[in-house]
Amino acid sequence: MAANSDAVVNGVSQAYLESKGVKETRALVSELCRHFYTLGWVSGTGGSITIKVHDDSIPKPQQLIVMSPSGVQKERMLPEDMYVLSSSGSVLSAPSPKPYPHKPPKCSECAPLFMKAYEMRNAGAVIHSHGMEACLVTMIDPFSKEFRITHMEMIKGIQGHGYHDELVVPIIENTARESELTESLIQAIEAYPKATAVLVRNHGIYVWGDSWISAKTQAECYHYLFDAAIKLYQLGLDWSTPSHGPIHRVWGGNRSVNMAVKAGTLNLNQAVESSRRCIVLDIEGTTTPISFVMDVLFPYARDNVRKHLTTTYETEETKDDITLLRAQVRFY
Repeated sequence: MAANSDAVVNGVSQAYLESKGVKETRALVSELCRHFYTLGWVSGTGGSITIKVHDDSIPKPQQLIVMSPSGVQKERMLPEDMYVLSSSGSVLSAPSPKPYPHKPPKCSECAPLFMKAYEMRNAGAVIHSHGMEACLVTMIDPFSKEFRITHMEMIKGIQGHGYHDELVVPIIENTARESELTESLIQAIEAYPKATAVLVRNHGIYVWGDSWISAKTQAECYHYLFDAAIKLYQLGLDWSTPSHGPIHRVWGGNRSVNMAVKAGTLNLNQAVESSRRCIVLDIEGTTTPISFVMDVLFPYARDNVRKHLTTTYETEETKDDITLLRAQVRFY
């Protein structure tokens, strides 16, 4: 870009692009990327962050945007590596190419999604994390379109939420390219007006806030809550209910039964009776994903086999089943 301080790009002067506010925001983005790298949020060149250049004299929707580049080592970025965009997303300043083995500079692949958070939520900063917690928590229930958690202290760190509130984060499905997530993100933002984040299954999370401090604080709280949910799941405890008691798995293709149990309108025995639609005799040759077998069928058998044997052990049917199983064990 020309060094002439009188030069104007898309209505923005070169002098303003080199102003103290822009320089400080460039430095802040590179500093935060280094920090997020230590947290595992932006490793392997993944993840990104963008911050608006705060200026009291300029309304937030019209403020300039500093955005990290795509496909670079985030822990080695410098202020001069950042892109500066107009409020409409036009690139006003791009970094200079670096010698081999660096790739040619490219603005963040997340740019279209970042711009939607700015446009639809009047955000001051947006963080995209590839943190392991944000990825794994979307895989616990591969059919869920939401992550829900309640009665955890760190929920208070999420804008508009308190300890007793239920935090709901929408989950959208991943795509081959980041920019292809834009439409799904728009729909999630529209459908969840209270949300300050959107999870992407098998991928990560987008978090926004009024300022970079708000976005960073919330991102830390989200990751904490995701990690807590994963650990509670491993312990067999339900993170989505106030008591965080044992998980009662009621399977049978009827989500309303599960919700009724949580809501207290059905007791567990009633729910089990209501959900009995079929008996799984064999999984070989079916179209059921192996993840469903491992995550649903096997845990269900493990959780219920003791109760079944205890209550039916003296029946001829169960005795025949046990005899058959013993014969199979000897055979194999």
